[in-house]
Amino acid sequence: MTERVSRVGRKKSAWTNYRLVRTVHVYSSMLMLLIMLFFTLTGVTLNHRDWFSGRGQASEQVVNLPAELARHPAWQTDPLVVAAELRQWLSAEHGVRAAYVSYDWDADDQLLLIDFKRPGGRSSVEVSPSQAQLLLIEQPKGSVALLNDLHMGRYSSGWWRGFIDFSALVMLLFTLTGVWLVIPQHKRRLRLLAVSGLGLAVTLLFSVLATVSF
Repeated sequence: MTERVSRVGRKKSAWTNYRLVRTVHVYSSMLMLLIMLFFTLTGVTLNHRDWFSGRGQASEQVVNLPAELARHPAWQTDPLVVAAELRQWLSAEHGVRAAYVSYDWDADDQLLLIDFKRPGGRSSVEVSPSQAQLLLIEQPKGSVALLNDLHMGRYSSGWWRGFIDFSALVMLLFTLTGVWLVIPQHKRRLRLLAVSGLGLAVTLLFSVLATVSF
């Protein structure tokens, strides 16, 4: 009698675990539905960039520096000190923002170069302290380039890179729970695992072919 009760308890526990895993699998799949669609479509556009060669129109604008920046004493000692203040001013007054910003001082031409890189475009700034002016060049690359950069996390903010990591974890959870659900299915388990093995073999084959030139 005790053994029978124990066996019934194990079956009930196994069924409870199965329902829990199935629930996690279903909800993780629904959570990843549109995210997986996004990464699938952008995987195609990323692999065939030549299909989408359209770029936005580049624009140039000459801007006068505010007096406090034009007369900043650091121009004579360390121009890169002014660069950080210029970045804040460009962001506030002209909406020039990016997660990746680099600075360079050209001592020969007396120019401060600031490069703003963001998904789908970049902005270049050439600052001439002697003329109290800067040249702002906007270079949009188009919406497809924006989606491709987001797919790779290129020049994106920490928030977006964190979202990619979160998506990867949820996708891993979806995959592992799928395997867990296959294991108890005795009649179909070998066939399903064979299909999984076939997918692995195809992936390995094409990864080898990717390194071979014909």
